Amino acid sequence: MIVDVRGAVLCVRRGAKGFPSTAEKWEFPGGKLEPGETASQAAVREVREELGLDVEALAETPPVRHVYPEFSITLHGVLCAPLGGGSPTPTLREHTDFAWTLPDQLWRHDFAAADTALLIQLRERFFGSRLRTQTFGRAARFLPESASTNTDALAWAEAGAPEGALVVAERQTAGRGRLGRTWETAPGQCLTFSLLARPKAPPEVAATLPLVAGLAVAEALRARGFEAGLKWPNDVLIGERKVCGILCEAQTSARGIEGIVVGIGVNTGTVPGALAHRAVGLGGVDRLCLLAEICAAFEALYARWATGGLRALRAELDALDCKRGKTIRVRPAAGEIAGLALGIRDDGALLLQHGDGIEPILCGEIAQWD
Repeated sequence: MIVDVRGAVLCVRRGAKGFPSTAEKWEFPGGKLEPGETASQAAVREVREELGLDVEALAETPPVRHVYPEFSITLHGVLCAPLGGGSPTPTLREHTDFAWTLPDQLWRHDFAAADTALLIQLRERFFGSRLRTQTFGRAARFLPESASTNTDALAWAEAGAPEGALVVAERQTAGRGRLGRTWETAPGQCLTFSLLARPKAPPEVAATLPLVAGLAVAEALRARGFEAGLKWPNDVLIGERKVCGILCEAQTSARGIEGIVVGIGVNTGTVPGALAHRAVGLGGVDRLCLLAEICAAFEALYARWATGGLRALRAELDALDCKRGKTIRVRPAAGEIAGLALGIRDDGALLLQHGDGIEPILCGEIAQWD
């Protein structure tokens, strides 16, 4: 892989030709060492010879050894960048064994299991170069697969993870939603992650954190031109369809709440046809860039919330509450109530006008789809 100074992948080189067992494997510069060469020197030489680029070696990754029935090969991974910090677009011409890809699209390629560490390192590097936060996302774990990022983040929290710790999974097989629902994700179609917050707030204030996360996602999507809005208590919609779900789970001890894991799932690709009436995807976005943008939005909102609660976010709540002023049906603990949504109270309750009065609803959900 050839990577520019901003973390974008310039190219990925295919494995040895003429050998069916390796034809679909992926290699990277530094795979062929001349006598006396280091992996970095070989990477620079290969790129210059095969692409005509002048590059510098940025970092070496541990060698990866593939063993096949016919032969074995050791690949020496090196991350490279063009000299001068430019971003050239080489013409490949006869170099048909190269494919161009962005870091966020690497999941489309059939990487060997042994290359997973390199892929994760590349994603961490790419993500870190775009992160504009002080805390959230700075300690990160990128996983090819997870049963639940919330479960992994809670385990990390118990082991002493710092506030802002981030767990991201390419695929989630047993994710959890509210009310016992499940959340499974297909590779490349979702941005699935969990953030660890350690607020010094009483339980009644901590319970409003899902709304803060929803505001962060909605703001990040709106900055990209999507008409996203917050649906009480924990969804983000585009139009009338769900694009993001949020589930917060607490890490507790005898002292009380030690931390809160904020689980977020964003439909970034396409959704199955059977769900098209109630869910919507973003149609394909750079998920790592979007992740960095959500982390930045969350950190800014969280800082204000941590000192002033939801009251400090009143302007955003009123502006992005997509059900405010509409007639809705709400399912609290039991039954269903119809009325006019008046907004979200400072304690996180939905204010519903029905009959001759206004009822605050702290727990339940808006009946969006039958």
